[in-house]
Order: sequence, then structure tokens, then C-alpha cells
Amino acid sequence: MSRHSGLDSQLSTAERKQKLLQEGARYRADMLVSRDIVRANLNSKSLASIVLGRMTGIATSVFSNPINLKSANLRAVLPLLLTGASWLSRRHARKPLLIGAAVIAAIGGAAFISSRNTKATTDDE
Repeated sequence: MSRHSGLDSQLSTAERKQKLLQEGARYRADMLVSRDIVRANLNSKSLASIVLGRMTGIATSVFSNPINLKSANLRAVLPLLLTGASWLSRRHARKPLLIGAAVIAAIGGAAFISSRNTKATTDDE
């Protein structure tokens, strides 16, 4: 039995060559499209939003329960912290990260003040 089985074995050498050339052209076209998609999604704003989203998720899971704070796994958070530090060292990523940090700080401050106000009103009653 030949090495090539199925429909390819019935094709002539020229037809197989043409088919392989077409498959290669489709593969290269798909690679170019994929590369463009990756480049479009790897800008500093989208990466900053991804990092901030992950940091928010980690902070929520770590600080949601005070008992978890003592048993926080530094090994799990350390790669994310190192990635954030290396990102801050890049010039083009500073502005989106600083804007995101300012927004998060403003939201946190507003939440703190509103929780403090609700505690004060419940204490007065």
C-alpha cells in the first residue's frame, strides 16, 4: 500500500502539487489574519484592562474574607505583581495603567466614604 491513501492517491502528481500549493496559500493567509488580530489586541490599553481586571479579581478574592488575608498565597500573586512591575517600566504602558489606577482609587474611595456614612447613620439610630 502506498504512503498516501484516500483521495490523494487517485490524483496525479501535478494535481497533488497544486492542492498542496493551495493549502499552503490558505495557511499563510490564515496566519496573516491571526497575526493582525493578535497585534490589534496587544495594545497597551487592552493589556492594561486585562491586568487591572485580574488584579481586581485577585484583590476581591483575597480581601473579601479577613481570614483569607492571613493565608494569602504570595506565590500565586507574585507573577502578576512582577508582570505589573515590568509593565510600569515600559514608557507606553504608564499612562493607561495610571488612569486605571486613578479610576480604581476613586471607586475605592467612594465605596469607603459611602460605607463610612452608612455606618455612621446606623450608629446614630
